[in-house]
Amino acid sequence: MASPRPTTQRRKEDQEKISSNTRDKAQLAKSYIEGKYSRLKQNEEERKDGWQELTTKMDELSLSVTERQLIKQEILHREAEQMRQKRQKITIFDFEPIAIIGRGAFGEVRVVRKKNTGEIFALKKMDKAEMLLKNQVQHVKAERDVLANSGNPWIVELKYSFQDEKYLYLAMDYLGGGDLMTLLIRRNVLTEAEGQFYIAELILAVDSIHKMNYIHRDLKPDNILIDNQGHLKLSDFGLSKHADINPSQSREALRKLEEARIKSYVERRNEFQRNRKLAFSTVGTPDYIAPEVFSRQGYTETVDWWSVGVIMFEMLVGYPPFYADKPRDVCQKILSWQKYFSIPREARLSNATIDLIRKLICEPSTRLGIRGVAEIKAHPFFAGIDWNNIRSSQAPYVPELNGPTDVSNFEQYEELEPFYPPVSNRKRPQRKDVNFIGYTFKREVEFQQTGLTSALQELDSIKSTTSRESQPKNYIPTSEELYNGLT
Repeated sequence: MASPRPTTQRRKEDQEKISSNTRDKAQLAKSYIEGKYSRLKQNEEERKDGWQELTTKMDELSLSVTERQLIKQEILHREAEQMRQKRQKITIFDFEPIAIIGRGAFGEVRVVRKKNTGEIFALKKMDKAEMLLKNQVQHVKAERDVLANSGNPWIVELKYSFQDEKYLYLAMDYLGGGDLMTLLIRRNVLTEAEGQFYIAELILAVDSIHKMNYIHRDLKPDNILIDNQGHLKLSDFGLSKHADINPSQSREALRKLEEARIKSYVERRNEFQRNRKLAFSTVGTPDYIAPEVFSRQGYTETVDWWSVGVIMFEMLVGYPPFYADKPRDVCQKILSWQKYFSIPREARLSNATIDLIRKLICEPSTRLGIRGVAEIKAHPFFAGIDWNNIRSSQAPYVPELNGPTDVSNFEQYEELEPFYPPVSNRKRPQRKDVNFIGYTFKREVEFQQTGLTSALQELDSIKSTTSRESQPKNYIPTSEELYNGLT
């Protein structure tokens, strides 16, 4: 006799047994598979259209059978080489260590040199076990996706992402200028003119993230890097979230997240005394987080504008507005910000400066930026700023560096474990980690022009050349000219 069908109650109990971590992994796998096959389908359609276009262009140039064959062979050769490069595995053994410049709750950051090219990178290493334990899989994927974005001058550029059995790795451009915290440690307080420059660049950087449909959520001086020319770039997107998320998270879940992020903070920061040295390189400082992130009311990308206001306050006053000895007290002050927020008279800030700070550190419904970044950029504080050309302008502070591996603008850390993991004697290939499917990225391959695209561009160039008045009316390029053009 067949067993009875499960009741609705039993099905509900079975669903409740599925952990949030399992759901996250299933969602990641689903997204990866859907994305992969969607890209494959799109690439195949583009490839088909490209070959049709190539045939049309070769007909227009009246190329011989031999000439057509030469072009096709060169395209296939290029595509085979690109496929070989894509399949070539990158590992930690492709790099050599130089110095440790950061250490956090989930790993460390080193300056490294790529062995085969000599390029210098900042290599972020994250412990997989810790990421899984703290339920950070989605955040890791979000950070990798943001950094892999091409063409954003306000974001540190990701060159490679890869993994081994224990760790995840992100190899990024190394910026020797240090971070904004380093500058504030050295200067204590910036002038309003200097603050205007840095806040203007920070606004453009944050807006570029919002245009990608991400909320940073962890803006702080430690995560704002200074490049070799003195301009800003954002880093550390480990807490960023896609803008179409459901932000209604429980206060308890956020509390647990914060406790994980401030593990070393309690030991490293006992007092501020207008001196940031004790706060330098702390993990997960809550000083810059908007109050609605802690609440159950939900939030939008305007939480980042609150953080910009707090950073601006610290730049020009000398300490964050909700500073306290204990992180828990900081959180309480932020939640009751109306009671604790004030701008000291002794800071002697201009009316425009005070007005902008108050319009950023305020209720989300009235916060500047709720109707878009344009209303922030139009504020009188930014009078005279050339928004379109600020990145090519002279920065107030340009770092003096003694070569590409200069780490003098970063705090350096002692070695805790060897850079290279033990070499395994197992002959079996390493199984893919289902928790981090699709994590691998190689910029040099991902954004490389295909052989077919190159051929189409070369044929367009040749066609343009043949149409010039200097060429005979019935001029046809030789196969040697075509081949040389493609190679």
